[in-house]
Order: sequence, then structure tokens, then C-alpha cells
Amino acid sequence: MKTFGFTLSILATIFLLAAFYAGPAAQAQGAKDGKQIFLDQKCNMCHSVSTATPGITATTKSEKMKGPDLVNIKQDAKTLTAFLKKTADLDGKKHPKEVKLSDADLSALINWILAQKK
Repeated sequence: MKTFGFTLSILATIFLLAAFYAGPAAQAQGAKDGKQIFLDQKCNMCHSVSTATPGITATTKSEKMKGPDLVNIKQDAKTLTAFLKKTADLDGKKHPKEVKLSDADLSALINWILAQKK
């Protein structure tokens, strides 16, 4: 019976270690890339990102609908978050579309945009 208890404690330890080490890796695999979020949300309909590899060009033909190229954005993450959630203005205007993403995905998107520098 002592062997059973010992074996059970060893198995429990192995299980806990496996769960501990697999947790961050599994989360990392599920994390989305900011560029992929940008494309999935169809932000490229209005915005270009000329520094992306390969470059992203706005697909809209309408100059009225076209937004700015998102390279060298000067706003900080907090300001962009509020703007994309339509709770703040930039240059007296609200973003045309409220971006509805999880906090993690919105953060990944904004961090990717802010990393786009010439």
C-alpha cells in the first residue's frame, strides 16, 4: 500500500509540473498577432501600413473613406484605446467604427501599430 501512495504522489507531481510548463506555451499559441488582428478586423479597408512586411495598402477606392497610413503614430496606447473604443476624439473626430475586441487583442493590435516606424 505504501508503494501505491508513493506512486500516486509521483504521478500528481508529474501532472502538476506538466500543467505548469504547458500553461504559458498553450497561451502563447492562442495569442494573436497584432498584424493578423488588423487584417481580420479589415482595418486595411481604410488604412495602409507601408512598413508592414509585406506592405499593407488600403483597399478602399474612396478618398473620403481612406484613413491615414498607420506609420509613426504619435498617440500613446491609452489614447488609441479610447479612440478605437469611440470614447475619445482625435483632432475633433471619433473613429468611424467602434473596434470591439478583447482587451488582450486590442492591446496586441495597438502595440503592433505603435511599433510601425520608418
